[in-house]
Amino acid sequence: MRQSNRLASRNQNIQALDPRALRGIPGHIYVLRNSALKAGLVHIGMSRRGGWAKALELNRDKSNLIPGKYECVFEARAQDSGAALEALWRILHHARQGGGLLDFFEIDEASAAHLVQRCIDQADLHFRENFGQDIADRAYRHYDLEAETSDHVKGDAALISDEPIREGIFKKALSWLS
Repeated sequence: MRQSNRLASRNQNIQALDPRALRGIPGHIYVLRNSALKAGLVHIGMSRRGGWAKALELNRDKSNLIPGKYECVFEARAQDSGAALEALWRILHHARQGGGLLDFFEIDEASAAHLVQRCIDQADLHFRENFGQDIADRAYRHYDLEAETSDHVKGDAALISDEPIREGIFKKALSWLS
């Protein structure tokens, strides 16, 4: 029983770290440096609140196994943070350090910032194109629906009049008070 609970919680942690589950969610992609780790080893991840908030959270966490202070060296906002993070991890797969669940990469901070910004730009461009296409598809479907129901609406047009809407009771009460 305990073994199955451990496996279930491990699978949930893996799903939580899977960037494909974060597709379409806006967030901040950050690059953190830790004073206790060797130079050139950075933590790259995503947070809805921002990189500085994540650094403070990691610094305050008493169960954090890595000593030292985290500092945010770069962060950028992404409309589709999951796609940007997925592309970034695909590019940096050779530089990943530690176990499969750790997001530490051996790369200098300037290169990491450049790669993060490039991945965010590409993911956001793709997101905007898909969003524009989705809006156009919805408008087209709405137009088709209007064409089909226009015959039914013409019969109901006689019920709609051009009379002005009467004042509500709250507007009348306000006018009485003033």
